[in-house]
Amino acid sequence: MRRTHATTLTLLSFALVAGALPACGEGRQEMLEREMEYAKAGRKDDKGVPIPEIPPDEMREALRPLLTQIYSNTERLPDVTEGDVEPTDGRNYVLQPGVLAVVTVKKGLTKADKARAIILGVAEADAWTFRKNARKEFALQVEKLKYSFGDDTKAKVLDAYPHLKLLSFFGSPEADKALGELSGDAKSTAEAMRKEYTEGKQDIWKKWLGVKMYARRLVGQDEPFRSVLKKIAKDFGQEEVPPKPFKESVDAPFKAWAEAIEKDEKLLTMLTNYKELRDRVDFLGEAHTLWAIEGSELVPERAKGVAIDKKLGYGFFREDLGGGYNDLVFVFSKKLGGNELKRAFLHSFLFRQLLTDFQLLSTAGTDFAKRGPDGQVDIGTATVPDKYDPLYASCGGSAALETMLYSFNSEFPLLSGVPSKVKDSEAALKIAHKCVVDGAAGDIKIPAKNDEFDTEGPAPASRLALFQMLARFENIKVNTAVLAGDQRTAEDDAIDDGEKLLKQLKAEADAKKKD
Repeated sequence: MRRTHATTLTLLSFALVAGALPACGEGRQEMLEREMEYAKAGRKDDKGVPIPEIPPDEMREALRPLLTQIYSNTERLPDVTEGDVEPTDGRNYVLQPGVLAVVTVKKGLTKADKARAIILGVAEADAWTFRKNARKEFALQVEKLKYSFGDDTKAKVLDAYPHLKLLSFFGSPEADKALGELSGDAKSTAEAMRKEYTEGKQDIWKKWLGVKMYARRLVGQDEPFRSVLKKIAKDFGQEEVPPKPFKESVDAPFKAWAEAIEKDEKLLTMLTNYKELRDRVDFLGEAHTLWAIEGSELVPERAKGVAIDKKLGYGFFREDLGGGYNDLVFVFSKKLGGNELKRAFLHSFLFRQLLTDFQLLSTAGTDFAKRGPDGQVDIGTATVPDKYDPLYASCGGSAALETMLYSFNSEFPLLSGVPSKVKDSEAALKIAHKCVVDGAAGDIKIPAKNDEFDTEGPAPASRLALFQMLARFENIKVNTAVLAGDQRTAEDDAIDDGEKLLKQLKAEADAKKKD
């Protein structure tokens, strides 16, 4: 189906705003009334030529008792006309939304197919109609969907609304009354659709849940979706999955460790990199992550069969929620226990953090950039391919864990009993860098062995990115008394001894000259 939603309504929104500017203090209701007056005065094209009024469609009038229950604008129903359109998705219509909404159905349809197209078209047009209790114009919501989640998600949201609207309607008492006032093809088609929607509610809801979670939340908190979703929850029991707090997102073996992390704000910040209090509170209230033992009931259906990485001790399932958020499921090997399980648990936190570490991935991007004949980098291609995000999270997470263990082992009780496998951050960096180079072989920058102009070695940007990241996990203690010069150090003593020796040697040399 050819879409005109965004363009048409964006222009309409700007027209409404522009029209409201001269009328200081004019509200949204007044703006709508003024637009309705314009509608009653007749349509005009871009050149100001009046457009003939669309005569009432016979099938639309036959469906009127039902359509007036579906469409929220009590002033007028959308006009219905036939045209040479080529819609897709089997809907048999195209929609021009807005105050002067028009549903154009494909020519040559049977009466039943035309009735179905009109019902669906009016249900879709309902999303765009004016609502007093809306916080934000639907057009603005659609624009935010487009720029935050992309055209694909925007289209899924728009396509879902008419089905959700009809599901909420056909499950209501108003549907009984409306269907009772219909007759002929209008009645038989509406009854068939009612059966289809009520019996297929699970499929409709499943399709809605297929939209990225944060996109659903964006539109679900405001009209037109809010009322529709609330009604579906009441009549059919279909509701969004409630938020799962961090303490409920971990399997039994992790409970005590999760509690220790939650109580220690410094450790929580280090493991999540949530520097703002609000972000940490949001995480504790809804982690968007599950930590489960292999075979546990906590492992959701979508993550069953996840392959366990023997080096890490766990496997993971990742779902893109949109808006930069991920839904993660970590499945740990049932063979692990004690400190080895704790090590894997801590590593999963750092893996989770680095999987979307923009600074790490953007800094490393140059290693994957295409280069011209003169070796100059094409900055437009300086991006780490998505398939390597887990590689950087895994390699970097291991280096971060070892650095954190030797830096803070005595500071955080949770880390006790889990010794670091490296002696310093330089060793951790070297291992992580080799891990990335080996894992991305064939795509990452590796200079030829005989390249006499190479001064940086393999994947220098990735090494820098890992080096910068590891700074977060080093315990750098600064002695302010030493910096101020108020406290002597071993280095001060060594300098004094050196100066004393130099003076002695100089004195001996001067004495020899006199002799």
